[in-house]
Amino acid sequence: MRLNHLTGAGKALALAGVALGLGSAPAQAADYPQKPVELVIPFSQGGGTDQVGRIFAQYAEPYLGTEIFVSNRTGGSGAVGFAYGAAAKPDGHVITMVVTTLAAAPHTIDQYPVSYEDFAPVCLLTAPPATLAVHPDSGITSLEDLIAKAKAEPGKITIGTAGPGSNTHLIAASLADQAGIEVRYVPNKGSGPALTATYGKHIDVAVADKAEVAPWISDGRLRAITVFTDDPANSIDGVKMASESGFNIDIGSFRAIGAPKGTPQPVLDVLIETCRKTSEDPAFVEHITKTGTEPYVLLGEKFGTWLAGKHKAFGDAVKAAGL
Repeated sequence: MRLNHLTGAGKALALAGVALGLGSAPAQAADYPQKPVELVIPFSQGGGTDQVGRIFAQYAEPYLGTEIFVSNRTGGSGAVGFAYGAAAKPDGHVITMVVTTLAAAPHTIDQYPVSYEDFAPVCLLTAPPATLAVHPDSGITSLEDLIAKAKAEPGKITIGTAGPGSNTHLIAASLADQAGIEVRYVPNKGSGPALTATYGKHIDVAVADKAEVAPWISDGRLRAITVFTDDPANSIDGVKMASESGFNIDIGSFRAIGAPKGTPQPVLDVLIETCRKTSEDPAFVEHITKTGTEPYVLLGEKFGTWLAGKHKAFGDAVKAAGL
């Protein structure tokens, strides 16, 4: 079953940006930037995406050589902001925070009006992988332990997620599908409550991203039993990656920058170089790390290839979850 979150009015709002900026010729790099650059954030102020976006804008300004001002254009499960950013004049003066929703929503929401293909890839900023966490007293010390227990007691293992269709639900469903196990999904109002419920022994396992689970692991309240990534640099020291156990599941959260499709390559090159310099700025690294995440940077086409793979992975996970 797909989730139809966009009403007729919502779809109209999401597509309202299509008429913007279609008449003028794109700027060349020599002319860029000519004015302040708008960074579109498709979600409300105060959330994780808004936080990362504002930190990026703060540190990227001197490298780009102009003001970067943030605009929160919300609605339609991110579709309003994404559509506005995708349809903006392709001259580099409007860029957009491209996040997990853009890879997942086209698979789960009927007639979602925009996709990753509507953007030119600029850079990936962060990509905290998903983890599985259990109580230290659970007797489960590894992914193999969890799978063995689930096979011995079909349908009894409870896994807390952020709700049906969330990336945490899709991760758990993909694991169950690939491992051939039957588990019970317990919806929570976000990953934080799922971690709390696991600590309280109300559920057996929580799915949360690395940044969210890190404080619980560091003080011993919970134990991480696997990380869903195939990149050791993005894993957790001492924790086996799911890929090492034969599971190909990599649909964790991410936050990145995209420009409208059709933006000239010389302009993209300026934006990509701005991302590179910003990501190497020690002050930026320190600031973003304090938010509980850490930089994980891919530039230009490398990010584009990564994003296409992420989109496919979400599609496969949606099928596994039966949505």
